[in-house]
Amino acid sequence: MIMDVLTSRDSADTVWRFLVRLLPGLILMGSLILWIWLQTMVSLSADMVHPLWSEMEALIGIAPKTTISLDPEATKSSLMRLLAYAGVFWVAARFCRDSENAAFVLKAFVIASSIYAIYGLVIYFADLKMILWFDKWAYLDDLTSTFVNRNTYATFAGLGLIASVGLLFDLTPNHLAGNVSRKTMFRVFTEWAFSRAWLPLMGVLLMATALLLSHSRGGFLSAFLALIVLLASVSYAKLLPRKVGFTLISMFALGSLFVLSLSGDIIDQRLARTSLDTSIRDEVYERVIDAIPSSPLLGTGYGTFEQAFRAYKTPVLSVANWDKAHNSYLELAMELGIPALAAFILLFLWLSGVFLSGLIRRGRRKIYAAIGLSATVLVAAHALVDFSLQIPGFTVTYALLAGLAWAQPWPTRQRARQRALRTDRASLDLPDPAQDTEIKG
Repeated sequence: MIMDVLTSRDSADTVWRFLVRLLPGLILMGSLILWIWLQTMVSLSADMVHPLWSEMEALIGIAPKTTISLDPEATKSSLMRLLAYAGVFWVAARFCRDSENAAFVLKAFVIASSIYAIYGLVIYFADLKMILWFDKWAYLDDLTSTFVNRNTYATFAGLGLIASVGLLFDLTPNHLAGNVSRKTMFRVFTEWAFSRAWLPLMGVLLMATALLLSHSRGGFLSAFLALIVLLASVSYAKLLPRKVGFTLISMFALGSLFVLSLSGDIIDQRLARTSLDTSIRDEVYERVIDAIPSSPLLGTGYGTFEQAFRAYKTPVLSVANWDKAHNSYLELAMELGIPALAAFILLFLWLSGVFLSGLIRRGRRKIYAAIGLSATVLVAAHALVDFSLQIPGFTVTYALLAGLAWAQPWPTRQRARQRALRTDRASLDLPDPAQDTEIKG
């Protein structure tokens, strides 16, 4: 009976500690969810209704709806997806508090992303031009795996590449820290690669090749930036001996050059042709920036960019249906208003702060914080030039990795208790048992 009470109390303490740590994110996400829900509410003040409703009344003679959102049903659908992403993060954060669960999820994602890459490579080199059993209707000469858009798959492959490199660092043998000859290091590395690290090594090769064959400039540059952040984080946290780190970085550099020489000629051509002055997206960005002041605080409604942007199209842009702004920050500013965009940015900054704190304070398992930080950098960078965060298949994956990485930087319950005991003993001027044992020894 006593054990049951202690267990239930311990469980309650664990849940309370989890909620306290999650409180800033809950406040920000709760505020966003509440605001999006208010955008769909009827019978609001006429001053809060978007001006386009009045223009619609003048054009077709129908009384305008008294909602902030131009399409309440689209806003509700987008809100449901946002709640699903938050639910994935919550489950991952709860499940991955245990380091064994976190390691299992990380390995499972590396395996899953490798399977996606293998499928994409088979379809690409066999020139099947299909997505599952459907005929491919876009990006026929690019590797997209099961995604339609090459840019979205490129960012997904970037997440898989980060996870694979992170797992590779996590499995790297630490007994090479001493004065070991290069011959011994090469022998140990070879044995280690074929015995323990074959999975992440295979994942790195598959993901890097698939990423380059997607021919996505934004995806390639975002993944490259994220890898730099990952390597810098690993170096700062001293997760590897210096000579091991230099060896692995050299291996990555040589492998990247090899893969780039085999499959990167098209992406080289696309990078050479890149010119912001001639890109049609520049005009889209300019029109979105012009549209934001029409409702800078309230927005047009979450998930209503396609409907709202029609009124701002130029003749050049009218030839295509622009359902995304190709810049998530501008799109959210237009849909939700600038204050809600600031809340979204603060949410990602809070996550990054937790990951940075884990790199600085955590004694073990820092690799998860490094993975979370680099994945967030990848997502934030690619959101500047595309809309991967609006694709559920990608955003669910990022929410999983972010939840996994968020759960691990916190101190374990045992360490927290030890720290509390040391504080109590110090306040009562009692000797530390560990120090007493060392003195007796």
